[in-house]
Amino acid sequence: MSNASLWAGALIFGLAILHTFSTAWIERLGHHYPAHHGTFHLLAEVEAVFGFWAMVLFAWLFFAEGAGPAVGYADARNYTEPLFVFAIMVVSASRPVMAVARALVVRLAALLPRRSPVSGYS
Repeated sequence: MSNASLWAGALIFGLAILHTFSTAWIERLGHHYPAHHGTFHLLAEVEAVFGFWAMVLFAWLFFAEGAGPAVGYADARNYTEPLFVFAIMVVSASRPVMAVARALVVRLAALLPRRSPVSGYS
């Protein structure tokens, strides 16, 4: 890999870090521009940030180094942990799991010696 690609990779990583810390601001942009709310919401999802920048890195490698080195770099990565996190997040955000979690919060809130709106938020 060339020295330029190493520097570009470092720059892309730095932009990904900056993007990660800017997600709240990006989400607010979606409220100011309702026509593009979906795009801003996607770009404000912390989980999607590094996937987006990984795509940018792959595109850079593809055009700067060629298809072989770009595919070789992507093949050399271990995707077990990111795929596990993705699968857990998808399952935990499913409607049945959310309904069970909401019901548990409501029942536990009923046991607390406080008014219901204060005890739990559902």
